[in-house]
Amino acid sequence: MNLAYYTLLNGACQFFLSPDQLKIAEGLRGPLSELLCLIFSNRSYFGLVNILKAKNINRKCKVIRYKTLIKPVLMYGAETWVLSKADELRLGVFERKILRRIHGPICEGVVWRSSYNEELYRLYNETDLVATIRITRLRWAGNILRMQDNLPSKKITLDKPEGRRRVGRPNLRWMDGVMRDAESLGVRNWRIKAKDRYGWRRLLESAKTLRGL
Repeated sequence: MNLAYYTLLNGACQFFLSPDQLKIAEGLRGPLSELLCLIFSNRSYFGLVNILKAKNINRKCKVIRYKTLIKPVLMYGAETWVLSKADELRLGVFERKILRRIHGPICEGVVWRSSYNEELYRLYNETDLVATIRITRLRWAGNILRMQDNLPSKKITLDKPEGRRRVGRPNLRWMDGVMRDAESLGVRNWRIKAKDRYGWRRLLESAKTLRGL
């Protein structure tokens, strides 16, 4: 991405974000971090909220609009994210807010109540947002391992920097998240398996059916 792209993105931030949101965005690690994508996707959600709650549009069409107009905005650059538990919780809450808007409440006798999380994902019948991000991250990790050794992306990701860390709790690292996701799939020696492009792809496709990834 070049300077013109970041200039355009900064202009978009000035137009779409409030002063308080701009202060938050200035303290982020980069202009495409997960919190900024969450802000933009929230704008997309409120732009479609009248469609999502319309009674004359079926749920299948609403889900398609979520998957094509909101989810891509939210997941832009997600393969490079370093997610903490708080980040995953925030993303899950945002997705469930949209799914509750789409599917509406449930009637039990004469009482209406909000859908529980398990009920929402049973109706949605798709991989949840956090699991999708983890699978995307594993796919990108496989691409990096199959790159040529002289490419900058592979050097920066796999090389170990010299020196000492500063005092205190170490920051979360992207590779730690990849290793944790591979362990949750029960994959040992994932670096070796990821070099098989088609085998790695089949493994990630099968992971979409697993709950709790």
